[in-house]
Amino acid sequence: MNYAILLDFGSTYTKIVCVDLAERRVVLTDKFPSTVHTNAEISLHQCFEAAKRTIGEDAFRVALKLSTSSAAGGLRIAVSGLTKSLSIEAGRNASFGAGGKVVYTAAGLITEEDLQGIEGSQAEILLLCGGYEGGNRKTVLHNAEVLAGSRLNIPIIYAGNSQVAKDVRMMFTGRGKECFMAENIIPGVGTLNIEPTVAIIRDLFMNRITNMKGVGKVKEVLDGPIIPTPASVLAAGQLLCDGTEKDSGIGPYMMVDIGGATTDIYSFIENRSYEGAKQVGSPEPFAKRTVEGDMGMRESSICLVKEVGEDNFAQKCGITKEELSDAIQNRITDRKYIADIESEKEIDLQIACSAVQISARRHAGYAVKEFNDGCRLVQHGKNLTDIRTVIGTGGILVNNLSTAPQILQNVEVRKSETGRVLLPKGVKPFVDEDYVFFAAGLLCEYDQEAALAIMKKSIRTGEKNGY
Repeated sequence: MNYAILLDFGSTYTKIVCVDLAERRVVLTDKFPSTVHTNAEISLHQCFEAAKRTIGEDAFRVALKLSTSSAAGGLRIAVSGLTKSLSIEAGRNASFGAGGKVVYTAAGLITEEDLQGIEGSQAEILLLCGGYEGGNRKTVLHNAEVLAGSRLNIPIIYAGNSQVAKDVRMMFTGRGKECFMAENIIPGVGTLNIEPTVAIIRDLFMNRITNMKGVGKVKEVLDGPIIPTPASVLAAGQLLCDGTEKDSGIGPYMMVDIGGATTDIYSFIENRSYEGAKQVGSPEPFAKRTVEGDMGMRESSICLVKEVGEDNFAQKCGITKEELSDAIQNRITDRKYIADIESEKEIDLQIACSAVQISARRHAGYAVKEFNDGCRLVQHGKNLTDIRTVIGTGGILVNNLSTAPQILQNVEVRKSETGRVLLPKGVKPFVDEDYVFFAAGLLCEYDQEAALAIMKKSIRTGEKNGY
């Protein structure tokens, strides 16, 4: 086995990266219009034919073949917990870490309104969590009873206080609900345990959800399970940060992935107290991902403009509100739209800048003085102030290297935010120009050295320098 053929089945494109494992270099990158909504084998065949032309029939036959999928926007997850700052936040981190998209959250006692919200969100999985070990039982049992008696017909993962786990399971199975049990996400104060839940979510994606997305037919020709693209990127990102026994990583950094519907922010750094602030809320993971479903270049661009303000955004682009309205409507109705004139390119640039600015601030923590704690400095969320590197991926960043630095620098804290938003004060921007992070994540379990090498070679500045 001298080569790895690595695929990503997306809603718009099916992508291929072919890696020479002996030389630890990429020998092919290509993409084809995605056919996951009709017959995924069509784009699979196109990718495989491209690989055969590059490495030959014999090498292709014995090559390692793996795949990710982000088709249909990823796994839709609803999270129910006791409090927003603890179990809900931990549940969100587990969902994002598994490559999912959180579409609804319910804190405290689940109401009829919450049930309607979960149903309306079209969630594919419900994550029920809450209560330290030996802690809250009453609320957890109430929520389980309400959910068990509801019309919901989706898999439910329980990851709360294990002392009531047996009762919770009986409630669900007794009503014909599919229930999976995970270790408590927050077993104690200051302890985060999301990996067991992450593993269950990924298994659900692999064994059933992928069939719903139109890519199940390709599983039989692969050498491993299809995994969610964001989960693969998260694994690759941590490897790039940490390195291997033979090759050092690049250290703490942030990563930005701007898509048509969402903007994903990743951070790889140990959370620490900001200027001695008291940390509150759920513990923060070293490798963290958040996804903003209202911050995209196409489908969700109207939500982004509304948050920025139509007048403000139009002024930034140098156009009228009417022209802006027409431009955004065009992007919503035509997801494959490509800006081909300067005024349209400027709109895309401002959408990207705003998407990064808003998404980075939702991802980062903040520090404030709270009077209920003796006017002490209190930290909520993750401290990213020590980060000095940001890496961009996704269409507008990869295809427009000259504007990438301007877009990526929107993760930096502004003077008016200093001491409140815990973002970097200055960053050096890079771009994953060959779009290999999903491929490197797939390779992690098979050849870490090759995975790390192709990422380092792909990361470039505007001057095409490797990291």
